[in-house]
Parts: sequence; C-alpha cells; structure tokens
Amino acid sequence: MIDKGKNPRREIGLNESTAKNYLNRLDQLHRFSITYFDPDDPAKIEDEHADNLLLMIDRAEITKQRGKNKGEEYGESTKRKFADTLECYFRWRYYEGTMDYEWESKINFSDEKGESAYRFTYRELGLLFEAAESYGALPSYYDTPVDEREKIDGLVAQRLGIPKEDVTRNDWLHADWSGKVNSMVTVGFDAGLAPIEIGNAETHWYDPKSNTLKIPTEYACKEREKEEIGLSDRSGDVLSGWFQERRHLEKYDGSNKIWLNREGNPYQSGSLCNLLRNLCEEAEIKTDDRKIVWYSLRQTMGRNVTAEGELSEANDQLRHERYETTQEAYNQTPVEKLQLRLNETQRKAEKAAADPEYNPFAEEADATSSTATTNTQPAQETNETTTAVSKTHGGGLHIDAVIPDTTEARVDITRQILQDGTEE
Repeated sequence: MIDKGKNPRREIGLNESTAKNYLNRLDQLHRFSITYFDPDDPAKIEDEHADNLLLMIDRAEITKQRGKNKGEEYGESTKRKFADTLECYFRWRYYEGTMDYEWESKINFSDEKGESAYRFTYRELGLLFEAAESYGALPSYYDTPVDEREKIDGLVAQRLGIPKEDVTRNDWLHADWSGKVNSMVTVGFDAGLAPIEIGNAETHWYDPKSNTLKIPTEYACKEREKEEIGLSDRSGDVLSGWFQERRHLEKYDGSNKIWLNREGNPYQSGSLCNLLRNLCEEAEIKTDDRKIVWYSLRQTMGRNVTAEGELSEANDQLRHERYETTQEAYNQTPVEKLQLRLNETQRKAEKAAADPEYNPFAEEADATSSTATTNTQPAQETNETTTAVSKTHGGGLHIDAVIPDTTEARVDITRQILQDGTEE
C-alpha cells in the first residue's frame, strides 16, 4: 500500500494514514467475506464475493458493526470507500499475477446523498400487511401428496424446533400460521423500528393498557431522548396475539426478546431486508430497481404521518430531536394525494376551456365563504345563553346551556359568568 498502493504500474504509493485506512476497511471486508460466504481460502476475497458484498452493503443487509449507530446503514461515502478498497485490493492481486484482469465495482457510489429507502404507496402498504398476515401458510395436510409431505415436514420441524421424524399432522396445524412476522411488520411500521431495535426489543417494552411501546435510549439505533410511542389498535391486537403464541414456543423459554429468528437469535438487518423483499414478492409488489430495505417501513410511516397529520406528530413518532430533521427527510407528499390534486387541476382546466368566464379560484372562495356562514350562528342562538348562568343556594354558579361555537356566544357566556360572579 505504501510503496505501490496508488498506482502499481508507476510504483506510486499511498501515505501512511491513507494506507492504514485502506487496510482497516480491507480487514472488515475479509471478515464479511468469511461470515457470509465461508470461502475455501479465508485469506482471499473472491471477485464474485466482492460483487455480492457491495450489493449487500448497498441494500443494508450488511450494516454498521459497532458504536452507538450499530445496525444503521452505511452512508454513501463509506460505501464508496469500501468499493475503492476492493478495487485497490484486486489491482494489487492483478499486478501480483494472481488475477487475470483488473476487477471493477459494478455499483457506482459517490459522496453525494445516496438513494433513499423506497417508500410504499398506500395500496402497496395494504398488500404488504395482507402478505405479512398470511406469511408462511402451509397447504392442507391431506391435500398434499405423500412425497411432498416430507419436504414440508422439514419446514414444520424447522419452524417448531423439533426433529423432522417427530412431525405429526397436529404439528402442521400448529406451524401453519404464526403471528411473529405479522407483528414485526405492523409494529415495525407503526414504531418506525430500525433493524437493531427489532433485535433488541423486549417484552417489557410494550404496555398493553396504554398500547404504547417504550424504547429505552440505550437500546435505540441512536441516542434518542424520546422513548415512548403509540401503536395502532391493529398493531396492539397483533402484538398481543403474538405474545400469547410465543409463550408456547420452546426457543423463547428464558428469553425476554419479543422476536427471535429460526436459530433462536435476534434478527439482523440482512435477514429483515430479505424478509421484507420476500413479502413484497408474495404481495406482487415490484422490487426491481427499488431500494426495498427494512427502513422502507419507517420511511413510509414518517411520510404518511407527516402528510396526514401535524409535523409534531411525525416528529414524536419518529423520535426525532429536531423538527428540521423531520421536515427535511419526510416532508414528501404521497403520490395518491398528488394524483388527487392533479385530477382536480385537470377538471378545472377543462371547465375553464369550456367557459371563458370561469374563475378556477372562485370555487375555493365560495367554499371558504360557505364555511364561514355555517360557523356563524344566528343572533337568537346566542340569546339562548342569556339565562344559562344561575346561582345555587350555596352561592355558587350553575351553568346549563349548549354554547354555539362562535365568538359572539363565547363572549356572551363569559360576560354572564363574570357579572353573576361579582354580584353580591
């Protein structure tokens, strides 16, 4: 690296600090290669493994490994540095004579803001929830040919954690449905949970009485002061159902983790991203040329809550410290809302073409005027409050009236209270 790392042909090296950075990243890549591909020669990274490693890093299947941001996706700049490191590594191998060609990354990273996680449309989100609800359903035991049952027996054994030879028809019924994936997706969406928070989630985080989830700061993907968030009724029902189910599963004995994978370990980013893409395929949601990762659920929730409610609501649900973060990252109008606006614009354009006197903004003015008229009640309604305030035998005030929601009525009732309250 120091002698020829920059340009082996011209024997131009890298300075010591840069060379050290390359070697640190190369060490990480070697570890990733061993973890995910178990190569024949652990001291060597194969070119096809390099391509797959960068794809996994780009899809957030491989995420930050340590520190307070553990489990978060690498930034675009870091992804580029990984690619640069691999190119430098393979360039060295080419000039050493152990490769026949100079490897190049198939993904072009830059230091600019990278492609953000795909955000689902409302229809896609609904289809995704439906797929999660029925995910992993098995065929009927008796309708399955005997030669096919053996394959499914293996799946049932894997789900229930029992030997394949012990699988019975009742085991098929037990393994046919599970609320685990459904609860992970619905709660993950509502709470905007990052992969590391899915892995860290413990049963005591959930309060069924208030239907809230409390994510301790030390277990969050970032150090967030906001910890408590609300869940939808649907998520509360699904999660409560999963809590009942998990009590009967042996691998959860002695564990307070809400969700564990098939091996009995907490979920990792890569497996969650794969799960979400599998659900998309079952729901027939397009995945090509879309960055569908687990963060897509959080991104979609943040956008929808921002568009449908107040910025403060989205800020609290996302557990952001600053309103500016929510505004900058999630203030994107859903496509369905934009389509509705465009349809209205088209309608007004057609009307204006047919009627030269038509004013497209007059409709809005008329609607505003109509609303104001509706809110302004007749004067006699206010008069109903003239006898609304009376004194009790004990000297207190008693108020019995339905107050119209108008400024005049509110002023009138306030005047009476003040007058009667000051009379001796």
